[in-house]
Amino acid sequence: MKYITFVVPCYNSQDYMEHCIDSLLIGGEDVEIIIVDDGSTDKTGKIADKYEKKYKNIVKVIHQENGGHGEGINQGLKIATGKYFKVIDSDDWADEKAYKTLLKRIKKIDSDAIIMNYVYTYTDGRKNQVINFSNVFPDNKECTWEDTKKFKTQQYLSLHSMMFKKTVLDKTNIKLPKHCFYEDNLFIYSALKYVETIHYMNLDFYRYFIGRADQSVQEPQLIKRSSHQVLVSTRVATLYDLKDLKGKHKKVMMRHLSLIVTLGIIFSRLGRTDESERQYKEMWKEIKEKNPHIYKKIHGPFRMCGWASLPGKIGRELSLGGYRLAHSLVNFN
Repeated sequence: MKYITFVVPCYNSQDYMEHCIDSLLIGGEDVEIIIVDDGSTDKTGKIADKYEKKYKNIVKVIHQENGGHGEGINQGLKIATGKYFKVIDSDDWADEKAYKTLLKRIKKIDSDAIIMNYVYTYTDGRKNQVINFSNVFPDNKECTWEDTKKFKTQQYLSLHSMMFKKTVLDKTNIKLPKHCFYEDNLFIYSALKYVETIHYMNLDFYRYFIGRADQSVQEPQLIKRSSHQVLVSTRVATLYDLKDLKGKHKKVMMRHLSLIVTLGIIFSRLGRTDESERQYKEMWKEIKEKNPHIYKKIHGPFRMCGWASLPGKIGRELSLGGYRLAHSLVNFN
């Protein structure tokens, strides 16, 4: 039985993908590793094929026309056979000690989602930073949302922290947009609605590399690709009305939704142009038209999204000041 499917989307990743894949091979035949060559023009495809030939019962390779990170996830989901599904970016890796502990425990776990810590790993001398959830979830046992405690500002359920049961992802019927960055926010949000039980392990499993200038989290890229985040934010805000959820589950979903929409606003306003201001205002207009219930819940001066949308140049600088403050708490680029 394959307990975990790891999907590794790769685009021109020849310089670092082997470190990622080697870190996952520790799982042996308890896992499968799907390498998605996203129309690479370097040696990525050849490296992937080399792994598939050497590890026939573990590694599968998909070669596709360039469709972006989200399309890699889409294609990986189609052929995944593991009980749990986890995305690992090709420049990141799994911590060996945490991974071995996960492999020992996972055979007894049947929760809808597994959550672990992730570590920002920098190349410029900054100290690595762990995003730890031990204050939110009980350790190493199944719980529900009602058993959880309050998230801190810097704690964010991201692609790096979450692993979903494949049957949960099947319920979403989600198809991530092609050629779109930041689509992982939509992937996580779409699945959270169907998560009723959670198993948290206080393990620093995911190593999140920060250092390449072309990474999507670097500020010049955030500005350049702000329309991508706006698209994702709009899709998230119009996906569910959340009227069928109650209690802490609904609160978690609303918090996540508010964070994603706020990112759409902030990424737009970083450009400091009239066009970037129009961009996020159009997002608000579409959310209001397609999901008025959610619009009423998240719009307004006393909401997270509201302060990010304060009008005028002064409002923009105040909202970007909040972004700078958040960055000082979590060095995410």
